[in-house]
Amino acid sequence: MGTFNNFSIIKKADENFIDSLRIDPNKRNIKAYIGILKFVDKDTLQWVYYMPALDITGYGKTEEKASEMLKFSIGELFNHLLSLSSKRLQVELSNLGWKRNYFRNKEYSKSYVDIDGELQNFNAIDNKVERLSLVA
Repeated sequence: MGTFNNFSIIKKADENFIDSLRIDPNKRNIKAYIGILKFVDKDTLQWVYYMPALDITGYGKTEEKASEMLKFSIGELFNHLLSLSSKRLQVELSNLGWKRNYFRNKEYSKSYVDIDGELQNFNAIDNKVERLSLVA
């Protein structure tokens, strides 16, 4: 069993995208397009990468460290999901707010990013956030 690391983090091109996730455990294949929020925490001054749809966070003193931690966590989660039976996979994704058979995130966060990219209800410096995407 290899490790799943076939994904990248990009600047989000489409402002109106919908988080999507397709998992085929038999082929060990995941196709995903999931939003990521990047900001600096105003209390710790740490860079934070947060993926609300999968409830994954990476953080560090530099953007590189935060990105590295997020990528590691995503890889670990995806490897875990690929190891599950179909029934257990459904349960895990349902617990994260994903719908069965139509793996789109329904409602995963109470946070709000306004049209100017200002993150509301987070601890970001000046409420500024950059929106990125995971593509797998």
